[in-house]
Amino acid sequence: MTSAVRVFLCFAAMAALAHGSDEYERYNVKGYVGESADLECFFTMPEGDTLDHSRWRRVLASGPVDVSVVLGDRGSIKCNEKLCVLAIVDLSTLDTGTYLCEVYFVKDTRPRPPVIFDLDVLDAPTLN
Repeated sequence: MTSAVRVFLCFAAMAALAHGSDEYERYNVKGYVGESADLECFFTMPEGDTLDHSRWRRVLASGPVDVSVVLGDRGSIKCNEKLCVLAIVDLSTLDTGTYLCEVYFVKDTRPRPPVIFDLDVLDAPTLN
């Protein structure tokens, strides 16, 4: 049975991001081979606005790449009015790396810094 790794971001920090701050948030996440990971990107929606879309990317040596390219059908993204979640199933050590979450709104089009997740996938511990 696998368990999900959950990352909860601070609402106060995300409120600063939603108001055009140049600061970014960075989170270290650990998971185990064969388990799943939910990277939860919380945000504060500007009043009277709606979420246009989110973009999740993985940073590779060649530059950021859309997660659908590197994860295929093992990755899925779901959003609501408060958060966007990147769910990765059947983790592999090859999933270790940096992931970027970016959210875009319909009315407030100011650029916002991404939320950064450093995912470290470890071999599953063995039971003696």
